[in-house]
Order: sequence, then C-alpha cells, then structure tokens
Amino acid sequence: MRLLVKTTLYYILLSLLFFVVAGFIIVFDFDNIIGQETDKYLINREEIATTQLVNDVNLESLNNYEQSIKKTDFNGNLDQLKFKDTLRYDIIDDAFHAYRMLYVTRRIGNQYYEIRVFRSLIQPNILIKEVLISLFIVFLGLLAFLILSNLLISARVWRPFKETLTALEGYELGSNQPVDLHGSTTQEFNQLNKIILGMIEKIRFDYLNLKEFTENVAHEIQTPLSIIRRRSEKLLQSDGLIKEEIVELTSIYNNCIRLSKVNRGLTLLTKIGSGAYKKEKQVSITDILRSQVQHFDEMISLRNISLSTDLSHEIRSDINPELGLILISNIIRNAINHNYDGGSIHIATFDQGIAFENTGSNEPVDNDLFKRFKKTDGNTLGLGLALITKICGIYDIEITYGFIGGKHRFKLHF
Repeated sequence: MRLLVKTTLYYILLSLLFFVVAGFIIVFDFDNIIGQETDKYLINREEIATTQLVNDVNLESLNNYEQSIKKTDFNGNLDQLKFKDTLRYDIIDDAFHAYRMLYVTRRIGNQYYEIRVFRSLIQPNILIKEVLISLFIVFLGLLAFLILSNLLISARVWRPFKETLTALEGYELGSNQPVDLHGSTTQEFNQLNKIILGMIEKIRFDYLNLKEFTENVAHEIQTPLSIIRRRSEKLLQSDGLIKEEIVELTSIYNNCIRLSKVNRGLTLLTKIGSGAYKKEKQVSITDILRSQVQHFDEMISLRNISLSTDLSHEIRSDINPELGLILISNIIRNAINHNYDGGSIHIATFDQGIAFENTGSNEPVDNDLFKRFKKTDGNTLGLGLALITKICGIYDIEITYGFIGGKHRFKLHF
C-alpha cells in the first residue's frame, strides 16, 4: 500500500471517529437544551393553571388537550413537580405521539387538585432530525474537503521523496552517470538526499575496488594455471615416465583444468551480479537453443545419447544474448554430464517456456540443487547451476525441477 493512501486511510478513520463523537455531543447538548426549554414551558403553563384555579375559574373550561385538571384526595406528594415522557393518541392523525408531561398536586383552599400539563415532542424531534441531517451533510462536506486537501498537500510535500525514489530506481551501480537528486525546501528531504548520496559514493567506491580486485585475481590466477597446464601436457607427452608419474601428472592436469573452470565461473558470476551485462529487446531464445543443440551434437554422439527436439514455439525474451547463450548451454551441458552412456535427452519449447528432460540417476535431486558449490557428483562443484540460477534471477525467469517417470526435468518459464 502506498504511503499517501495509507496515511489518508488513517486520516479518514480518525476524522470519522472525531465526527461521530462530536455529532453525538452536539445532539446530546441540543436535546438537553430542548428538554430544558420544554420543562420551563410546562412549569409556566402549570403556574398559569394554578393561578386560574385560585381565581375560581370554572374547572371544565380549564381542561383541554394540552392540560387536565381534576379534584383528588391528598396523596402525600403535595407541590412536587414530576416530569414524564408519555404517548398520547391523536384523533386527527389516528396515531400515538410523544409528549412531555408535568403533573403535580396542589392545595387550593380546602380542595386538592391534580394538574397535568402536556406538550407535544413532535416539533422538537423533527428539529433534532433536521439538525442531524444538517450535521451529517456538513461533516461529510468537511471530511471530503479535508481528504482532498490532505491528498493535494501530501502529494506536494512528498514530491521530492518520490523524485528521489525514481532517481534511485534508475541508478545502475556500474554506471558512471551520477545520481541526480533534486533539492527541496524541506530540510529532512535534503538531509535524506545527502545521506543517500554519501552511501552511494561509498558503495560505488567499494564496488569499483572489489571489481578491480576480482579482475586482477582472475587474470593473475589464469596465467600460472595456463603455465601449469602447458607444462603438464608437455611432461605427459615425454618418454620414460613410469605409471605412478603418469597418474600424478594426470591428476595435476585435471585439477588445473578444473581450477581454470572454477576461476572463469566465479568471475562470470561476479560480472553478472554487478550488472555488467545489459538487457536487449526481444532476443530469440529459440535460435540460441538451436545453435547450442548443434554445438553439443558431437559430445552427445560420443556418449551414444539419443537426442530429440521439438522447437516449434518461438520464444523471445529481453535478455542479454551472451547470458542467454550461457543459460541454455549450461542446462544442456548439465543434461549431458549427469546422463549415462546410451541415455536420452528431450528438449521441447512450449508457450513462453522450454522443457529439458534427460535420463540419469534413478533418484530425484534434493531441494538445494541450485545452491552454489552443491556437489551432485564427484566431477562438479555446481557452478553451472549457480550460473543458471543467477541469470534466471536477474531476468525474472522461473526455473523448476521435477523427477517424472524416472527422468529429470528442468523447465524455464520466460
């Protein structure tokens, strides 16, 4: 969830909570004010009725829909004003309506009177309802205004931060192009940009040193390895060697070749990880696959491995051609190296993918197959699969492994 959306949602929730509480308080206070005014009105009406009784006004003329006066016996609650909400039947509307009632017992001369005064609550309830509707409209408009203003203000305030993110997304570590972080009127963003530029400079310095060190080491190691390899070949071709010497020289020669491959593999992994290879638009993976099948044809024939292909689907990807070649060749080489003489290999393309299926060991390989230096037999350090995994990770290519029908199956999903 985006930062602006997240803060706006929190802002809306807090605003709604505030408006609900504020609306409840306003309505509660408004209802109390109306209640107090109604009670004052009833008290005033009761005082008028009592005055009329004192002045010997006819009792029947005092009784109407809004007040009821009758003679009563002394009940021990003399002159105590009591208020009560009640319902009364309205003949005109043919319905019961809410009323506020004041009843009290008064002694006038030697006679006791029960006085009941009523006031309709229809108008106050309608007024409260109208107030609620008005408050809701005002609060809704205010909330919309606050949300809109918050979005506009936040978008403007956070614009330098978004520009910084955009600049960092387009930055490549191996590039000589500097990161362009625009200044801001906000002190915190300027401080953030300053820290980021310092970190980038430090990372770039370390990266260049590491890159130079790796290139130097790779170059310096390759030279003595070449010398050892040539001299071992020369010694193996000389006469007069005993069996034990031939075995030792052969071991030195094989380990030298192996070390050279490891050196090249590690150097390649470092170059891939540092972003030295650039993307290219719509490279034909199918063409690379065809060329590599032809390239390994002699190696496959020497081991009497039957090869079948179905390359009817055209697959294209935004991948560096050199890395695409390394990816395909390593998977084919893996299918050859981990196969047995007289085995089989089947390569087929499907919609945006390639399947490599080969015979080999009768058991599936464990889940850490793609880990660097994972040994799958005595002749490999697993750098080929490490290269495959690295390339797939850079270009978002999904690679899967399965063991189906006694065959090992690798799938690439572009």
